[in-house]
Amino acid sequence: MNSTKNLLAFAFQTMQALREKTISIEDAKAQANLIKQANNLFRYELDRAIAYQKFENLEVRDIETQDSK
Repeated sequence: MNSTKNLLAFAFQTMQALREKTISIEDAKAQANLIKQANNLFRYELDRAIAYQKFENLEVRDIETQDSK
């Protein structure tokens, strides 16, 4: 939850800096893209946790921790 609060704080700081014209529109767009990517990671982790809870007895191959050859 703390990460979510930090992400929102960063987004509001970016909006404030843009309003005060201390960063350019291009910088704000770049920061917005980073926020979007972080949000996608949060959504992925949430969906993954829900799937594990929903299908906890289902055998699922964990491809994220397998070594690549």
